[in-house]
Amino acid sequence: MPNYVIISLITTLAIIIVFQGISKMNKKLEKDYIAKSPEKIKEYIKRNEELLERTNKLNKKILNFLTFTIIAVIAVFILFPVFTPIFFIASLFAFTLLILNIILRSSLEDRLKIFKNLSLKIKNKNSNLNG
Repeated sequence: MPNYVIISLITTLAIIIVFQGISKMNKKLEKDYIAKSPEKIKEYIKRNEELLERTNKLNKKILNFLTFTIIAVIAVFILFPVFTPIFFIASLFAFTLLILNIILRSSLEDRLKIFKNLSLKIKNKNSNLNG
């Protein structure tokens, strides 16, 4: 296996691991912040819904880019084999972006579920106190 493939795969794996770590830290910080000020839940729900919508749009663009790069890799490999590493790395980069976007989307969906459940618990708690 050529060196550029190995280096690209290791870099991709490192990026995914770092992204997962940042995502987990962000979830913890949000939970801690919301525990201190529960009135911010609606703001978090709105923000995460907007981010989820943006990630869905980005996902479509990344899929188009990935399709283009895969076709380019095949075409370049056939016509100009010298440039294959560059296009291979570009397609691997697009695939990495797609994976990160999928991770982000699932993370946002999880957060939305948590925030909505917290919001319902707070509403129920407030209605029990008022009732």
